[in-house]
Amino acid sequence: MLKGLFFCVKGREIKMTRTDAFLYIGGSYPQLRSIETIKNLGIVTILTDRSPNPPLKSISDHFYNIDATDLESFMKLGDEIANKFNLIGVYPIEDYAVPAATAIAEKFNLPYFDDLTAEILLNKYKSFDICSRNNILTPNSILIKSDSDITESHSNIVDELGLPFLLKPVSSWGSQGVTIIHTVDKYEFAKAINLAREFSQEIIAQEVITGTVHNVDGLLLDKIYYPCNSYDRLPNTDFENVTKSILEPSGLPVEYIKSMHNILNNTAKVMNLKNGPITGDFIFSNGSIYLLEISPHFHSIHQASIRTNGVHNPMKAWVSYLLGVSNPENILNYQPTPGTSIMSSSWTDKSGEILEIFIDEDINNINEVRDVYILYEKGDNIISKISTWNCTALIWGFSNKRTSLLKAMDDASELIKVEFIT
Repeated sequence: MLKGLFFCVKGREIKMTRTDAFLYIGGSYPQLRSIETIKNLGIVTILTDRSPNPPLKSISDHFYNIDATDLESFMKLGDEIANKFNLIGVYPIEDYAVPAATAIAEKFNLPYFDDLTAEILLNKYKSFDICSRNNILTPNSILIKSDSDITESHSNIVDELGLPFLLKPVSSWGSQGVTIIHTVDKYEFAKAINLAREFSQEIIAQEVITGTVHNVDGLLLDKIYYPCNSYDRLPNTDFENVTKSILEPSGLPVEYIKSMHNILNNTAKVMNLKNGPITGDFIFSNGSIYLLEISPHFHSIHQASIRTNGVHNPMKAWVSYLLGVSNPENILNYQPTPGTSIMSSSWTDKSGEILEIFIDEDINNINEVRDVYILYEKGDNIISKISTWNCTALIWGFSNKRTSLLKAMDDASELIKVEFIT
C-alpha cells in the first residue's frame, strides 16, 4: 500500500508516494517465517539486531545494528524511517525489546500496547497482583523490594510459602536469574538473591507448582481477542526451569486449550490491552490451570515452524490489520499442515557468546539434520551458570506422530557440538 505525499513546484501540485514499512526488532532464526510473511505482503522490512550479522539480515530489506535496549538510537531510527517510508508497525521479538517498540509506537501513533500496559506486562509482580485481584489463578507470590531486609524476608517467605520456593527477578526473560530454594539455608537464599539482582533489584518469591507447562498465542484487534496457536513445553530433566523441547500444536484436549485462551483473553481485558499479539504461559497442576506469565509478542518458536507452509498467519493477520485490510481475522481461519512440529534445544554446562549457528534453513525432515556447531572465541567470559539463550541451537522437525518425533529430536540434539576457536 502506498501513501500520498503532496507538495507544490511552481504552482503545480506534485504527488509522491511512500512505501509501507515495518520495523522488526530482532533477527534470530525463529523469526524467519514472520519476516517472509511481512515481505510477501509487499511491505519493506526493516530489521534491527545487536549482532552485526544476525541470521535474517540477508532476507530483510534494510538492516541496522542497534541493541534493542538502546532507546535513543531507536528514536533516531524512527525519524529516519518516517522520512523515507510510511511506517505502519513495529514488533519486538522478546520482552527486552518491548520498551523500544512501545516508544516507537507512541511516537508515530502506531497500534500497539502503550507504555503503561507494557510496564505492567514486563513487571511480573504487577502482573501477578492484577491477576490475583481479578480472580485469575496464578502462583502465590511475595515481593522482595530492593531495600528489604534479607534475613527478615527469608523468614517471612519460608513461613508463608514453605519449601521449596522460587526466586526470580521482577523483570527478566528466558528464565534468567531464577533459582529454586529447597532448604532453609540462608547462604543459599542470599546467593539466589544476588543472582536475581543481576537482572532487577526487586525480586519475586513464588510458590513452586509442579505440573505440565503449556503456551497459547493470541491476537488483539480493537480489544477483541482471537486465539492463534498452542504448544506443550517438555522439561529438560538435567536442569531445573529449562525447557528441552516444545511441541506444536498442544496435545491437550480441545477444552483445555480453549480454557487457556479464555484465561488469556480475560487477563488482556483486566490489563486493558487493546491491540497486538500476546502469549500466555500456563501450568496444569492437580486439575487447576495457573497463568505463569503474559508477554506482548507471539511465541518465537511457532514462527519457525514448517507446519505453517511458510506463512505465519497470526503475523499476517496483525500486519494486515495495520494495513487497514477489512476483516483481517479471516486470515486466522487457516488449516495448518497436519502433523507435529518441535523445537529441541541443547545446552552445555557453560555459557558464552554464540558466534554462529550452522543450520540448513530448508530442513523438511529430521533425517536431513547436520552437525550444528556453537563456537566461542578465545578469551570469551565463560561462566558456569546455564544460559538457555546464549547456548541454544534450534532444530525443527515434522512428523505425524509425537512419540517418534520426540525420539528423532533427541537423537538430533546429540549432533550439536560446542567448540572453542583457538
